[in-house]
Amino acid sequence: MRRKLAALPFAALLFISGCANMEQNLKDTDALLLSEREVRDIIQGNTVTSTTGESFYFDVSGSVKGKGSYGGVMRGKWNITEDGNLCVFDWNSLNAPSGCYRVYFDNSSKRRKFVDMNGEPRWTLLNVITGNPNNY
Repeated sequence: MRRKLAALPFAALLFISGCANMEQNLKDTDALLLSEREVRDIIQGNTVTSTTGESFYFDVSGSVKGKGSYGGVMRGKWNITEDGNLCVFDWNSLNAPSGCYRVYFDNSSKRRKFVDMNGEPRWTLLNVITGNPNNY
């Protein structure tokens, strides 16, 4: 399982925890599920970094570029669904599967956490920087 998780896009955005279902834990602690607009405000036109240091720039055109956990430059596409799920797809790497994620604001940690469609933790954001300062 660990090998599979390390290969995901935004691996540094991943927040792997021992809990079986982080989404239920977030709901139980009154974490806020973010709307489409709130997720777009975080992502679109910004560079996000994870708690483990990787970063990705989400261009307004729908492309995403950045550095993955294996050190390579990754490119793909993104969109946000009407119900606020961030979806990433069409990666230039076989190690980067497509998927959609619900975004919560965790009141306990004061961080935004991304949860896959199975309710499992995948990303924890550390910083959101306006624009593309890394020139991805």
